[in-house]
Amino acid sequence: MMFRPLVVALVVMTATPAFAQSTSAPASAASKPQLVRFRQTPVAVGDHVTQTLNVDLGLATKITQSGQTAHESTNRMRREQQRTIEVVEVAEGRVTKARASFVVSRRQTPESSQPEELLTQPIEGKKYVMIRDGDRIVVTDEAGHEPPEEESRLVAESLENVGKPNPFATLLVDRPLAIGQRVLVPRDVVQSLLGFEGPIGTVHKFELTLLRVEPPTAERRSPIGVFQAAIEVKPNDDSPLSISLTGEMSVETETCRLTEVNMVGPVQLSSIERTAGGIFQFSAGGELNLAIRSDYAKPLR
Repeated sequence: MMFRPLVVALVVMTATPAFAQSTSAPASAASKPQLVRFRQTPVAVGDHVTQTLNVDLGLATKITQSGQTAHESTNRMRREQQRTIEVVEVAEGRVTKARASFVVSRRQTPESSQPEELLTQPIEGKKYVMIRDGDRIVVTDEAGHEPPEEESRLVAESLENVGKPNPFATLLVDRPLAIGQRVLVPRDVVQSLLGFEGPIGTVHKFELTLLRVEPPTAERRSPIGVFQAAIEVKPNDDSPLSISLTGEMSVETETCRLTEVNMVGPVQLSSIERTAGGIFQFSAGGELNLAIRSDYAKPLR
């Protein structure tokens, strides 16, 4: 049955900002809009980031067989991770080697042996080295030895976007934006942005609106552009998944690096399966909360 894998896939998320064409509402004739300019700073050896990820999804599930309720349940899926990534090698402006330490890495899913518990994953409290070779990621421990298969998979999943181009820069560099300007995002980037492992339906809308610019602080040298974000996904023949998320995304104006994502909204799943035993209808509904924070710094030398 395709229903359960889709539910579990909702808690496998990363942060991969990707944007394209921009539009804006007409400016007021009475005042000239303030323009915000974004720049990109090349990645360098020694750069490091501490990232915190929290995903929480509660679902009420119902299974109906030939018009009669066969099963009802409530599931909660959560993912918590805090990781630090340090750049070790750079080639042609991209990270090719990095060290990663996982202070926290825990997940709760209905597929686990303890579905009510937030279980510690085997990478928690450990350090690894990641090497990117094109689309391929090689993971070793600090001594250069290959870790167990599950650990390699979890590390590669968590670091999938390290060393890839920054799509924010493609959109924002050399493209001044006014407060209130709307940015239309290509629909095909939603899957990589949210990190879904399977089909997610048809993206009906994905747009950002520049709300404000926050000034730099003693801890953060770059101003921050804060965008209002809205994503709508509708079901199609490949996926019964429906998502409607709203919230905010924040980007450093001096680097185009994503610093924070906070989004929330309803999730719906519905599918029908015809078998020799009858017609089964699966439905589930709940609320998805997604929070990602990235704190960038350079080590003292």
